[in-house]
Amino acid sequence: MIHVTCFKCRRRFDLDPVFVGRELRKLKARQPKHYQAVCPACHSVNKISVGEMRKDLDAVADEIEATAKEQAGQSSGEQ
Repeated sequence: MIHVTCFKCRRRFDLDPVFVGRELRKLKARQPKHYQAVCPACHSVNKISVGEMRKDLDAVADEIEATAKEQAGQSSGEQ
């Protein structure tokens, strides 16, 4: 889990690294430097550095690839 503290209300919350990795993969053409996490308490957007999350994302890289292929298979099956 990726632990985040909201910049506005200071509430702590966790991000699922597989979900974050999938979302960043969708934006891969632009090579994002930050991920925009929405605080569940105050709904403010928090910019989280991809560099700071790199260790957590690398640890679940296989799961990210598997879910990306699964989503690609589902979307091509729907057409």
